[in-house]
Amino acid sequence: MKISAAALTALFWATSAFAGAWAPEVSLETLSAIEVPASAMAAEAGPRDGQNYSGAEELLIKEFGVDEIGMDVPEAEVMRQTAYYANNFCFEHALRQALTALLEDYSEPTSPLAKELAKLGAMSAPSKSELKKARQRVLEALNSREAFISIVSPYKQYQPQNGELVEKNWVFFLRLNGGAYWAIVDRSGQKAPYVYGMN
Repeated sequence: MKISAAALTALFWATSAFAGAWAPEVSLETLSAIEVPASAMAAEAGPRDGQNYSGAEELLIKEFGVDEIGMDVPEAEVMRQTAYYANNFCFEHALRQALTALLEDYSEPTSPLAKELAKLGAMSAPSKSELKKARQRVLEALNSREAFISIVSPYKQYQPQNGELVEKNWVFFLRLNGGAYWAIVDRSGQKAPYVYGMN
């Protein structure tokens, strides 16, 4: 195959025209001149945003009236824990039990309900009205933008302070009024659910 002089000349001029558009030489000066924007903080997902397991969102909204809380309850993690661990009941029932314990059980002194009762001065034998008032305060804290709930995965963040295993329990991490709490629900159903906070 022969290349004509005209084609060779055209190729030479085309190459020179494109050479000006090439990237500059990579050096320490050109690399240091590049501005890399800082990554933005990931926004916490909330109910009805499509990023969390819809069963958790529906339960929080319909059964507890909670629609402001931040959430980290990915459907993939719920399905993984449902498939891989021995569960006597589903995730939704575990979440319901965890939230019920949060709003009813004050036997653990570090639980949110026990702390609210202590603020009312009614820790030892609270009256029905004191319990109602304390529950309302905990529910208000749960239904705020500062609140957060997450399903705990094994060997990842939010591990329970007392060392309960995810393999044996549904574990939920909660942040209420700036405090860290864990709701523990035994997967076998042999132990009653309980909630506690940082010591």
